[in-house]
Amino acid sequence: MRDERLAPLQVAALLVSASYGIGFLFGSGELAVSYGMAGCLYPWLTAIGMLLLALLAGRVWRLGMPLWDVFGRCYGPAVKRYVALLSMIWMTGVLAAQIQGAATTLSLTSVSHPLSLPIVLTLIVIAAHLRLGLASKVFSLCLLASSVVLLVAVIDLRGLDTYLHALPRFAADLPRVGSAQVATMTIAVVFLVVTGADYQQFIIAASNRADARLGCALAAVALMIVGALPAAAVLAAMNAGLVGHTVNAKEAIPLVLAHMSDRLGHGAGAAMLLTLLAAALGSGAAIVRAMTDAVLALSAAPRAHARLRVSIALVLLGGVVATRGQAIVETMVDLNIVYIASIAPLFAYQLLKIDVPALAAQRSLLAGFAVSSALYATKWTGFVSGHVEMTFLGAGILASVLALEIHRVREPGRAS
Repeated sequence: MRDERLAPLQVAALLVSASYGIGFLFGSGELAVSYGMAGCLYPWLTAIGMLLLALLAGRVWRLGMPLWDVFGRCYGPAVKRYVALLSMIWMTGVLAAQIQGAATTLSLTSVSHPLSLPIVLTLIVIAAHLRLGLASKVFSLCLLASSVVLLVAVIDLRGLDTYLHALPRFAADLPRVGSAQVATMTIAVVFLVVTGADYQQFIIAASNRADARLGCALAAVALMIVGALPAAAVLAAMNAGLVGHTVNAKEAIPLVLAHMSDRLGHGAGAAMLLTLLAAALGSGAAIVRAMTDAVLALSAAPRAHARLRVSIALVLLGGVVATRGQAIVETMVDLNIVYIASIAPLFAYQLLKIDVPALAAQRSLLAGFAVSSALYATKWTGFVSGHVEMTFLGAGILASVLALEIHRVREPGRAS
């Protein structure tokens, strides 16, 4: 249901704000410590996903419903509930990353670290209930201001040449990441941009198909431009001796911000940090809106009465995951893998217009989830370590496809 109609620039601002959170900022800086300018990988993959989403935006706008409703229409209410629950899993990982970094940003001000987490949780709940039109204005201003802050940091640390030559340096540094990790991140990020309810909610709210497509394209361009700023700032800080190779990678961007805060003075520095915090809240708010819709899709409770309670519970859940302290990008990618392994085969069958019985669709989702989540649990508990996400993804997809095909072979000719 389209309660608010958004112009292309509003769609673009909300799409970028949903992307330009802590995963974008701190995650890119985290990667830059180890992989140089290949730290742009996460934001630039998001931009690529946004371009692909632009190609599908007309269809998404026409359908006017999130992915779980689309699946539910094809395969029944049980599949709708499964997909909504699976969507909550990957969105929890992204929300946790936003909370983790936003709390770190807030702790750089005079707020004590124990207080930063509850304050961030409260602010995200408030931001999630702003009207979309107002949110697009507020967060677009914060995004512009935070980008200016990072650009000033790059210039102050004499890294402008690094930023202007980001593309060739990215190409040179990318092999350092490793082909398996690049493949995993590409699948995890691009697939989630194309299918994620946190992005699709703004496309659905566009005035028309053309505005939805243009909003996605503008968002992709903006993400390409600002996506190199975090990595460039970290590399400039490393060259200046501000950030060492032995530093905790998650602290790279906070160290740059702390340096700028000192340079600008207490008042200006605090304003800079709060601006970056507000930009992160835009991403967290987008996730909470989509997660709340997923929960309400599973409940018969009146939306107006349940929405606030559900969003508070979900933000608290994200806070619990955030306290684990896992690497920011890794937090998002790992839970993305569980979702993709469960849903990707059925999504592909739907695109190829291959009939799948409702029961087979249910079994496919459950098989992919069971295998990928069990493997994820081995990493969570420390039983396995390293970059094993592609193995988890392959095993989950294989289980999902086998469940589909076994049912189709046993009961051929049954329609969905």
